[in-house]
Formats: sequence, C-alpha cells, structure tokens
Amino acid sequence: MILIFVASLNENVKLAQKLQTQLNDKKIESEIINLVELNLPMYDTDKEQNDGIPQKALELSEKMKKASGYIFVSPEYNFSVPPVLVNMIAWVSRIGDDFRELFSLKKIQLATHSGSNGIDLMNSLRAQFTRLGSIVMPREIVTSYTNPLREDSSDRILDHFSSLIKE
Repeated sequence: MILIFVASLNENVKLAQKLQTQLNDKKIESEIINLVELNLPMYDTDKEQNDGIPQKALELSEKMKKASGYIFVSPEYNFSVPPVLVNMIAWVSRIGDDFRELFSLKKIQLATHSGSNGIDLMNSLRAQFTRLGSIVMPREIVTSYTNPLREDSSDRILDHFSSLIKE
C-alpha cells in the first residue's frame, strides 16, 4: 500500500489523482490522504500535554506503519513546505518512543504542482525526510500551469519507485 499525501487542494489533488491512476494501472494499491481535509489541530506542546495526540493522528500513524511507501504531493508555500504538511509531520513524530519511526527506511516519492518550479520545496522535503531516515527517490514529479504533467515521465518515475517498494 502506498499512501499519497496531498498538502493542498485543487491542482495538487488532481496531480495526486493522476498518480494514483498510474499506480492502479501498475496494480499497486494506494490511498490518497488530503491533509487539508484531515484537519489536524495545530501542533503545540501544551495541546499535546493537555489533550494528548489527536485520534486522527493516531489513526494516520497506523496507516503509515502498514504502508510500504509514501508519495508527497505538495505546492511550494513561500519557498518552502506548506504548514499543513509540517503540522502532520509534527504530530506523527510525537507518537511512540522514536520520532523517526514512521519515516525510517520508508521509500518516498516527491511531487508538486507549484506556481514556481517547486525546487525550494523539493530541497526542503528531501532534506527533512532524509534526516528522518527515509529513502527519497532521486527524481521528482514537477508540474506547473506552464509545465503540465508528462505522463510518460511520471510513469517511468513511478516504475522506479514501485520497483524499490517491491524489494
């Protein structure tokens, strides 16, 4: 099972759906999780101490434990990572004794539909996930309004990703 995390609405959701279709064509099961719709409360230590880990974050962590890999589809916000994605990582990293548990040795494919080229986002995510112990695929899927998805290219990228997942 591949979890496809979407960190916005509109064009990134459409990109996630196209990638899911390509995975389905390869007979690879996947699930799209829209982090905006997940609506996790903003992380802070007082909230965690007073209210505990939100049930939605606990349920998400169980799905993440069972997944063989993740695809993150996100726009670039102010040359970096959108708050909704940072917030999700903050919550799930607080579950269990090892903050890297849900990312350590997980295979990750990065994708974006951004108004710019998304390069700062890709670099930020690559650095963070690598530090969390993940294996981040070397090629990204990058689209914009002037650079639509090249399905032949994304298909090859997903072939490489899925071959690593099957190992």
